[in-house]
Amino acid sequence: METIILIGSIIGIVNSFILVTYALVSKKGNRKSNLIFAFFILMLTLRISKSILLTFSDGLHDFLLTIGLSGFLAIGPSFYFFTKSVINLKFKFKWKQMIHLLPAIVFTFMWVLLDSIRNEADTWHIFYRTILLQYMLYLTFSIHKINYGTIENENVKKQLNLIGIFLMAIWFAYLLNEVSGFPYISGAILYSVLIYFSLIIIINKGYIINMANPKYLKTGLKSDENERIYRELKKLMDENAAYKDNTISLAKLAKQINTSTHALSQVINENFKKSFFELVGQYRIAEAKKLLREEREIKVSDIAFDVGYNSLSAFNSAFKKSTGITPTKFRNE
Repeated sequence: METIILIGSIIGIVNSFILVTYALVSKKGNRKSNLIFAFFILMLTLRISKSILLTFSDGLHDFLLTIGLSGFLAIGPSFYFFTKSVINLKFKFKWKQMIHLLPAIVFTFMWVLLDSIRNEADTWHIFYRTILLQYMLYLTFSIHKINYGTIENENVKKQLNLIGIFLMAIWFAYLLNEVSGFPYISGAILYSVLIYFSLIIIINKGYIINMANPKYLKTGLKSDENERIYRELKKLMDENAAYKDNTISLAKLAKQINTSTHALSQVINENFKKSFFELVGQYRIAEAKKLLREEREIKVSDIAFDVGYNSLSAFNSAFKKSTGITPTKFRNE
């Protein structure tokens, strides 16, 4: 039985490196998410490899033990960042966010102290359970973001939740080992199942996590082009106030951005979660609010035409729908 468990665990480790390689070189899905996913799987692999080696070998050098625990400290933050990158296509990892990985980095250089920490049973239990607590806190934050964030694609939500469940099961296996002597290798077994699950998604779907709206799955719009269109659209709306043009249309904006109306519509839907007309209306109402507050000498009708509406009645109707009150009442309040 031990031989079967060992072989299964080793195959899981080998498959994990295949998965890391795929995530690094794949052009499918979101590039940032794939890179963070590769790091996440690598950290899991470090932790599980240590568990396998410790179970089936006579002993390990303290440095290898430390690397395994450093990987444990990095699992929670890396899954958290992976979740954020999937939820927000514009997510960018900034250097200041390295603070989340600081405990893992610092601990890597503490291998010379590991033996003395492990020799003090009470100190070791506190230390190890703190690592388990950190893991669970990040996992909890991630699951909360998955289920209460802005993910509209139910398939993506299910995949992320399933990964979260496996991570929770792995955490629970290590917790039981810590408090009751539950088999240490169980975490490695669960990890292998997680890797097989991820590979099945790739084999069947060709991607790890695909955030594309089902409506646009076959459009072929690459993430780089998506970002370019988004940046230029934001510039036109924020800096050039394109929404003030009362003849504005999806086709007119698409021509200025040098893209198709379908691609522009996709970018608006995926990044703003709105239709083209809803987005234009949002900008117009926001500008109208600013003018109503700051330019009290300007007539409401003049503001209506200034922000892009063709008639006062259309402006009043849109403003009340957005705010619940009329422009005049908003100004007076």
